[in-house]
Amino acid sequence: MGNMTSLLSVSLLLNGPNFGGELPSSLFQLKNLIYITIMSNLGKDWSLPTNAQVGDDTQLEQIVLVRNNFSGAIPSWIAKLEKLQTLDLSMNNFQGAIPEAIGDLSSVKYFNLLGNNFTETIPSSLGKLPAIEVLILGNNALQGELPASIGNLQTLTLLDVGSNMLTSTIPSSFANLKSLSKSYLY
Repeated sequence: MGNMTSLLSVSLLLNGPNFGGELPSSLFQLKNLIYITIMSNLGKDWSLPTNAQVGDDTQLEQIVLVRNNFSGAIPSWIAKLEKLQTLDLSMNNFQGAIPEAIGDLSSVKYFNLLGNNFTETIPSSLGKLPAIEVLILGNNALQGELPASIGNLQTLTLLDVGSNMLTSTIPSSFANLKSLSKSYLY
């Protein structure tokens, strides 16, 4: 795949019992690639490469990996995708912690981890996402408190942290969320 230098978009529907495995790291190094969409592939376990070498000239704006059997952790190299606007990893089997480095995604507007197996705390670095409009972390097993830093997200319109194992009250900084029109905190 790394030789497909003119490729702008990748959409895969490989729904069969033998499809799966690690996505090739070369896919994330294609300089002209803008969109990656892999949906409803329920075969073998899928995973993201642990160490893709992402350059400053990467144009990737959208990664949508919805309703697959992706597992493992979210690799920290994703935070180096400076032009990424949509990161949707919902309805998979990702686990562990949400990487602190995700707070470096300065262009991300839509961030969705709904229906995975994340078990650690919500990183306070999510409060550094200046363009975020939709933040969905519901239906996981996230623990601890809601970070007060989420109150810094002036462009946030939807927040879903429902159906987790959070133990805190709503931080007073949430009063700063002037653009928030929908929230799911139950």
